[in-house]
Amino acid sequence: MSIENMSGESPINHQSLTEASVGEREVKTKNERMIRQTKLLKDTLDLLWNKTLEQQEVCGQLKQENDYLEDYIGNLMKSSNVLEK
Repeated sequence: MSIENMSGESPINHQSLTEASVGEREVKTKNERMIRQTKLLKDTLDLLWNKTLEQQEVCGQLKQENDYLEDYIGNLMKSSNVLEK
């Protein structure tokens, strides 16, 4: 009596189960890969978003400095009559 007959499964049935478990492992592997890629993309997006917020803050500070310098230079030019000479 063969092993297949002892277990009550035919060789075809056993092969189908093996193929099914291989297929399930492939699906699981693909899902895990997709989860890792999704996490990587999310982390990258978070990093880019945080960098964008930092750059917006720096841009706002530089704009304030430029406005201040424009006013300062304009007042210097008015007080020294540079444009009238």
